[in-house]
Amino acid sequence: MATNVFRRVLTFLAAMGLTLKDDRPRVIDMTGREWGDPVAGLALSIREAKKEDPQQLPVLSVVLRNTGSERKVLTIPGWLFFYEIEISASPTAYGRELLKPERRTEKLDIALGPGDATEADLPIGLLYEMRAPGTYRVGVSCHLPDGLTLRSNEIDIAH
Repeated sequence: MATNVFRRVLTFLAAMGLTLKDDRPRVIDMTGREWGDPVAGLALSIREAKKEDPQQLPVLSVVLRNTGSERKVLTIPGWLFFYEIEISASPTAYGRELLKPERRTEKLDIALGPGDATEADLPIGLLYEMRAPGTYRVGVSCHLPDGLTLRSNEIDIAH
């Protein structure tokens, strides 16, 4: 039982984008990804992360890719505040608490060379009411430091 609890905590931390010191570098699976329109040499792609257990709540894989020919350096808030999730569901009590503006204290520096990408897993099943059976329309956007808005492709998540 303790092992299962520990495994769930580690899975949750990984979904939040946190890694442990001895984690191997993450390889981003770009196979079959759909992309939103590029803006300022960047593009966003979303898809549902693969589930280890069919009962697992949905996790959204979000990839930010440099489609330009120049290196991009961004200073952003933590992933949960950088990416704005557009979904046909209401936030959970946990989601409302986690996304309070006063929790926006983290800053990340992201450097992407031409063709480079970075991935974040967002635990949307914990953040939004997705327990009821149905199909949920999901998109993600983010505001770039120069004031432009970048949008992902849109997907349907059946749960």
